[in-house]
Order: sequence, then C-alpha cells, then structure tokens
Amino acid sequence: MASEHRLNRRKLIAAGSGAAAAAFLATKGVADAAPSAKSGFANAPAQVSDQDISLLIRDDIKSAYAAEAAVELWQSQFPAKVKLDVPPGGADVSQKIQAAQAAGDLVWDGFSVMEVPWNTEQWVSRQLIVPLDDYIAASGVPEAADVIAGIIPSIAESLKYDGKQYSVPGNVGSVSLAFMTEPLQAAGVAEQPISWQEVHDAAAAIADSSPEYTPFDSASSPLCDLWSMIWGASDAPITADGLVDITGEASLAAIEWMKQMVSEELMPPTRTAPGAATNQNFQDWQKGATAMITSFDVAATINQQTFGIDAASNGLNMRQDKAQVRAGTPFWVNSSVVLNQAKNPQGMTDFLLWWFGPNNEATMKQTVEVAAKPCYQYTYDKFVTGNAAYQWQADAIEVVRNSVPFPANTTNTIQSTATQPWLEKAISGDTDPAEAMQNALKEINDEIAKQKSA
Repeated sequence: MASEHRLNRRKLIAAGSGAAAAAFLATKGVADAAPSAKSGFANAPAQVSDQDISLLIRDDIKSAYAAEAAVELWQSQFPAKVKLDVPPGGADVSQKIQAAQAAGDLVWDGFSVMEVPWNTEQWVSRQLIVPLDDYIAASGVPEAADVIAGIIPSIAESLKYDGKQYSVPGNVGSVSLAFMTEPLQAAGVAEQPISWQEVHDAAAAIADSSPEYTPFDSASSPLCDLWSMIWGASDAPITADGLVDITGEASLAAIEWMKQMVSEELMPPTRTAPGAATNQNFQDWQKGATAMITSFDVAATINQQTFGIDAASNGLNMRQDKAQVRAGTPFWVNSSVVLNQAKNPQGMTDFLLWWFGPNNEATMKQTVEVAAKPCYQYTYDKFVTGNAAYQWQADAIEVVRNSVPFPANTTNTIQSTATQPWLEKAISGDTDPAEAMQNALKEINDEIAKQKSA
C-alpha cells in the first residue's frame, strides 16, 4: 500500500508491501528456519536461555508498545539481555535486513513491525523471516500458550501463511468513519451515522448548516472508500483469485453511492493517488476542515490531540445496511517477526510472547493508550471494558472480530494502483462504473501476470 496508509495512534503506520522485492537469497539456505522436530518437542518447554537478544524496532513502535520499559522489566526476570536497535529514518528495513542476511552478518534476531497480511508473502518468499509455531511450542515463557489463545480469532487467521504463523501481533488497524463534533451537532445529527444512507443524509445536513466544512471525504482510495464499502456490503469481498471483488454488485453499488455524493457536492471528486508524496484529503481532516471522513481508525484520535478530546469522535466502518455487518471492515495487523539466520530465534520468540503476554500489564496499557486496538482479548478485558474513553476500541474490535481478513499475497499495491484512477473516472461520471471496474480488473490481472513471469 502507499505510504499515506501508514499509521498508528500518533503517526501513519506503513500498510504496504514495501519496495519491490530484491533477488531471492539463492545461495542462502533456510537451515535456521525452525528448530528440528523431535519427540516431545511441544510438551517439553525449554528454559529461557541467557543468550542475548537483538530486536530491530521502528522508533514509533518503540514508543507505542513501551518497548524500553518492557526490556527493563524482562531483564529483571530473565537472564537474557535484550538490545533495541532503531533503523535509520527513511530506510527500507526489508532491504537492510536482506543485505545483512546475504552478507552473513545479520546482527538482529527480530523486527518490529511487519504489516500483516500485506507483507507476509513477500517477506516469506524473500526468506527474511521464519515460522514461529515450533518456537512457540518450545517456549519456556510462563503462559506462552495463553498469548496465542488470547489473539482475536479473525486476527489470528490473518497471521497464517501456508498454515504457519509468522508473527506475534501487537495492534490492529482498520477502516472506519470519524467525525468532527461541531458540524454534526450544528446539523442536528444526534447519532453517529453508520449506514450509507445515514452518512449521505448527515453530509447533506452539514452542507446546509456548515458550508465551510467539506461534508464527507476519504483518507485514501480505494482502501478507505471503495474497498471498505465492499466489506460493508458483501459477505465475500475477496474473489476466488484472492482479489478484492471490484466488479461485483457491492462494488458497483458503492460507486453509485459515491457518484451521488460527488454530484451533490457532498464529497470531493478527486482522490489522492496511491503512492503520492502527500495526502491532501487526510491533511484537510487534520486541519479540521472536513466534517466526516472514512479513514484509518485513528483519525479521530489524531484530531482529538489537536482540537481537544470532545472535538472529534471515532465511529465504525460504514455499511450498506445498518443492521448487517457483512464482511466487516478491511484490517491489517502490526506484528513482530523473527528473522531468518537469527542467532537466537528461540530467545526472540520468548521475548515477543512475554512482551505481549497477559502478565505484562505495562505493555497492555500502553498499547491501549497509544497504539490503539490491541490484538488480545485479555487486554480488552483488563483495560478497555467499562472504560468510556476507550469504548470506541471495544466497538471497533467487535467489527474486526467479525471481519473477513485480506489474503496474504503480493498484489495489494497492484490492485490499489490500478483501481484508483478508474474509480475516479467512475465517480466523476466520465466512465460507466461497470466498465471502469472491468478495465481496472484487466490492468490488475495483466500486472499480476507480469509479476509472475518476472
């Protein structure tokens, strides 16, 4: 996905497949991919060793997950020392990891975070990461099994690739509506809109009462508008080929809705293109100029930091029928991985399980307060349930719980890049929606064929 899809509670987190894949490590085997199977492996947990552990971690993630405090607490309980190393700003971390692996001088055991499932297949095929199932089974960390059991089921499903788990999740991002309180109140909108009709009606009322606002917008296209609307109008948003169903009935109905919004001047006709250096749509929201936006579900919390806690509110992914969640919402997971050729893959897995485990309350609390939408049921039970300030996270995770995950493949950028300009032509009235989406699908399939033949 494009760089504008990057988000966490304080900044947009990468939601993309990254730069183009480099050549496979043809000369590098995968002997370190997993511990060899042996009798009783899963039933005889190893003790946490005293071998040092090195984690490459993005600076924003270090803060969002309270990594430094976690390391200090870990080292008071276990003999292994953990070193945190932050990659240089702007660097393609996957290329940096792959270069170190190719040179045989990898110094890190793991990385936080990889975006799942968008990057999973690419990172696996490039032999950057290893499956964790055997390491999890062998972990000597107390309650390690409870960590896996505590993952929200739909999130757990999204972690799998070829039947194996490749990461330990931290928090989940998804698409939802966000609102500025003042224009909704001025328009007499008493309840947060959820259905397409409610959003339309609220936007029309805002246009009349507060013309200085853009009534409705999308933070990025097609992820936050067309794709999220497909999820909210269909039980099967993904085709048998593993692609978002942009030619189906739900997609065409969503485009007709957007056409109406544009024709009534309730929604801007142009979208920010995938890969663009700036996202004017989202910048306008951050300036407080947009009343409602379908966006990454931290949009409201970002504006709350700027304009005050009561100035903005988080909603749910809008859906065609208010009473039916259907496929829910598109979501992605920020996950930590163990690197191929790691010197201490078991220790790295142990630390990750402990870091996000039910005994580490400091990390759980920080994830709720900063990263938002943790992946574990026990975190909600302890820090979200009954807390009005975080009720939006409880509501949002229920939608995620009932959502259809993206498949783990390498086509998301291809799909997004091909769909966006045709969607723009369709909603502006320049091209018939069905024809536009058929043209987009043809371009998608052509690019996928080129990718496979490369």
